[in-house]
Amino acid sequence: MAGDLPLTVVILCFNEELNLAAALDSVVGWAREVFVVDSYSTDRTVDVALARQDDGVRVVQHAFESYSEQWSWAVENLPVRTDWVLKLDADERTTPAFQNEVEARLLAAEVPEVAFVVHWRLVFLGKHLRWGGLYPNGAIRIWRHGQAHFDDRGVNEHVIVDGAVGEIRHPVDHEDRKDLGQWLERHNRYSALETRALEAGNVTGQVTPLFFGSGEERRAWLRRVYYNVPGRALWYFLYRYVVRLGFLDGRAGFRFAFLHASYFYWIDLKRDELRRTGAVPEVIWPARGAPHPGLAGSKPRR
Repeated sequence: MAGDLPLTVVILCFNEELNLAAALDSVVGWAREVFVVDSYSTDRTVDVALARQDDGVRVVQHAFESYSEQWSWAVENLPVRTDWVLKLDADERTTPAFQNEVEARLLAAEVPEVAFVVHWRLVFLGKHLRWGGLYPNGAIRIWRHGQAHFDDRGVNEHVIVDGAVGEIRHPVDHEDRKDLGQWLERHNRYSALETRALEAGNVTGQVTPLFFGSGEERRAWLRRVYYNVPGRALWYFLYRYVVRLGFLDGRAGFRFAFLHASYFYWIDLKRDELRRTGAVPEVIWPARGAPHPGLAGSKPRR
């Protein structure tokens, strides 16, 4: 049964069979509505979601163009009937502490905010990473229905609102249960998308870079600075692993810092290749499946 909280959870999915059930378990019965928007998965993602229809989970399919386009479609077309929306990834789970804080904020007598920043706690290769400067790391994930839109970036899209933004201090858990090969494949794709965005001059999207601004504005400022620092991928690794004490997380801490720095180095390599050859980096998308037979027309209905 759906809860009484005036909140709709929206989860975008593609081949999330290994993650989706845990995400749904963490919000069904708490949020009033839950939507799963699938972009034609080839695994059992839709079956996992359809199995929770009796719990109020509503499932639609929509063709994928980009991450920001998919979210823009969801914001504009899903028949949301609550005052608030929560953006949740399929590899994330809400916690009791997070839920209690959200309830206290959204059910208050007066809520001056139009949106809230949500943080996430990373579990990488089976270990919760406590060091490396990975927290706080939030972005706007909760907004008043009808008062948000997404900027146009191929990857790392941002929620844009006009009004006061609050913060939920208790994080959600982020744990991707897919294997490392899929992590590498995904980040290879992200690096090509990021290269395209950077070469088009789209460094920070519609977020204003401000060192003394919000968390997202400060990260936008740091992103702009980062891409002007020589040897930046190495400095990024040293910052995460040494300065921010990532080594205290042991082997998993080293692996995360190394792989994430490598991802940034891939971006540098692809930008250099583009400037040398003029060849825009290819974005290797996985093959999409057919419409699921259990979703007739896949049109969101009220």
